Amino acid sequence: MSDKRKVLLLEFNEINWNVIDRLVATRGEQFLPNLMRLRREGAWGVQSAVERPPLLDPWITWVTLHTGVSQAVHGASVLEQKGETIRAKRTWHYVSEAGRKVGVFGSISAYPPEPVRGFMVPGPFAPGDETHPPRLQPVQAINRRYTQVHNKTTRAPGMFENVRTGAQLFGLGLKPATCARIATQLARERLTPHLRWQRVSLQPRLNFDFFASLYQRERPDFATWHSNHAAHYMHHYWRAWDDSAFPVKSPPDEKRKYGEAVPYGYRLCDELLGRAMRLIDRDTVLVVASSMGQQPYISDKYREGKVVVRVKDIEALLKLLGRDGVTEVVPTMVPQWNVHVPDAGRRAQLKQRIEAARRTVRGVTEPAFAVEETEDCLTLTPLGLTQLEQGVRYHFPERAQGAAESHTLESLFAADTPTVKQGMHHIDGVLGFWGPSIKPTSLQPCTNLDVAPTMLSLMGLPVPSVMEGRVIAGLAQ
Repeated sequence: MSDKRKVLLLEFNEINWNVIDRLVATRGEQFLPNLMRLRREGAWGVQSAVERPPLLDPWITWVTLHTGVSQAVHGASVLEQKGETIRAKRTWHYVSEAGRKVGVFGSISAYPPEPVRGFMVPGPFAPGDETHPPRLQPVQAINRRYTQVHNKTTRAPGMFENVRTGAQLFGLGLKPATCARIATQLARERLTPHLRWQRVSLQPRLNFDFFASLYQRERPDFATWHSNHAAHYMHHYWRAWDDSAFPVKSPPDEKRKYGEAVPYGYRLCDELLGRAMRLIDRDTVLVVASSMGQQPYISDKYREGKVVVRVKDIEALLKLLGRDGVTEVVPTMVPQWNVHVPDAGRRAQLKQRIEAARRTVRGVTEPAFAVEETEDCLTLTPLGLTQLEQGVRYHFPERAQGAAESHTLESLFAADTPTVKQGMHHIDGVLGFWGPSIKPTSLQPCTNLDVAPTMLSLMGLPVPSVMEGRVIAGLAQ
């Protein structure tokens, strides 16, 4: 066993032991065999996020996990915030500065990619296709395109685009078996359209093909791989899977169509964990983390669930509000948009116009948007509805010259997600360590502040004094 262990961090966003335990209790250990193997052979436990609402979001909790410092120090506040505005080094910076090889794939706050010794592919919500090295840009391009098509912020590629892109991707590690899955999924959707929810699982399969090829070629000392698919399924389909905690139960048709989505997402996590277990060598520790977890979405206001409202055409909305000073518009997780306005005066004007917007629902006037300001970025979020109904109107008392003041919901927005919001964030997530050098044990309660110092310690690197977390003891054999 080397004195300088390597680390591969699997980032399964927002998975948690409560869901795992329920699936195992109802379907048996064979349903999640690799997660059960992690529990038998590795060190595992609950890792709690130190953040609390309104800071309990993955674009904050993951940065905390990678920096070992709290949000007040690192300053992350929006999804895919540009790395140079984050005020703390992430794990890969410390490893790179020690002269070791780094491989980052999909981790939050990895944009813009840096010229590390190894590779960096930012997350699918990044504002550009840049990668390091540049030859990996086709991977990032298809990731961003796939995410934007799913979120209905761009069109699907045509046949000739797919053929050209496919030729590039085969050279970067895409497996024929994955292509067969894609073809099968698209064929099934023609016969059973509601199975479109399974399409979300194709992206992590594609990405792990690319990552595995890169990992085997580069053998980095520290590597990350991130997937949001399980979090997506929980947010949208928790009640359809298990409505025992919900005051309003899942309708039979919702259960029939989407009741298998959450188990399907966890089953895929387990499958990818198995692939990672086979990928590493004896000198590597496999770390599985989620930065936080999820729970059923229960709200007094949204008793029947929140109807998500998304912008149909961001350019049309910005034209109405006034586009002066806007230099970049980036879609993130539905329904949010990041709008970059470098000029402080114009940014303040646009923010004021967004905050002034109202909507009328059943004769009641209420705010239409939430907006947050970070550096030069305004994060715009249309507020959800308690139920989908006719006659909702939006009003823009402050707007561009010549724009109409009143608009129907349908003219600017869509509320077309197949279900209401069903899962919400919870502080408790998953943490596990597995490999020949790891002693089987149950971990004492820990936080996302503790993960970075522990990973550096496993690699034999010094833990910076700025880190607020502790090294988790008792892992090594």
